[in-house]
Amino acid sequence: MHYKLTLSQREVLETLIKLYEQRKRLIKSKEIADVINRDEGTVRNIILSLKGLGLIESKTGPSGGYMPTLKAYEIVRGTVTQIPVRLKKAGKELDVTITGVEILDILNPEGGRAILRVHGDVRRSLRPGDRVEIGPTPLVGVRVEGEVMHVDTISGQVSIKITRMASIPRTQVGEIATSNPFTANPDKPLKELAKELVARRIRGVPVVDASGKLLGVITLTDISKAFAEGRLDATVKEYMSSPPITIREIDDISKAIELMNKHNIGRLPVVDTSGMLVGIVTRTDILRFIAGMR
Repeated sequence: MHYKLTLSQREVLETLIKLYEQRKRLIKSKEIADVINRDEGTVRNIILSLKGLGLIESKTGPSGGYMPTLKAYEIVRGTVTQIPVRLKKAGKELDVTITGVEILDILNPEGGRAILRVHGDVRRSLRPGDRVEIGPTPLVGVRVEGEVMHVDTISGQVSIKITRMASIPRTQVGEIATSNPFTANPDKPLKELAKELVARRIRGVPVVDASGKLLGVITLTDISKAFAEGRLDATVKEYMSSPPITIREIDDISKAIELMNKHNIGRLPVVDTSGMLVGIVTRTDILRFIAGMR
């Protein structure tokens, strides 16, 4: 399909892409209008026309807004390969950027292949047999794991045999998180909290003070460590993880997966745009959602 955008359409689309990349969230029409100094009603009409072309997606609700599609990046920048992703080996990011992925032989019973277009020093970073992973990629949330088969330093391409590939649904964390979660007071004795966690069948909770400010996270593992050290009289604040690693309710679940893997944790406090605790999301929540169990 050939796209011939008007100057106004291109201005709105380019502004949306810029704001989306800067703010890492859905963008309101008013934000676009403020940047380009146009009437918000006019901007909404232009957005509607761009949605009709499949260049913009939207979500309703208080945390809703607009985001560009992959096709929008192609139109504005000529190619989707300008949305780079870091290549990882053994869980660690390399100084190698993936600028494009071409999936081959996906129906091959012996496993599909992928050609990675890369930028960086692959000569020293990669060799055949290395286990690598890509993603989740921006916008479409594709994650690929595989084994390096061939490295072409001249063309800047790497061939891998795909061992696992998954598409993570583009869903905001707030949609699957548990709202109004059970919390712990920092001065609560660990012995009391341990009983409550076991009774509720949960492994960890956010820690908040009397004003509701998020202070940290405490888990059964932390409590076990305290008891192993003979600290039967310890309080929550002495063994909680602080400052806590959090995620915003408007972030995609792919970001939650990335944070959990990076920090080797199984739960994340969910905060709103002002930083206030609104829920908690666990690895189990995400797995159940992806598996279609909720």
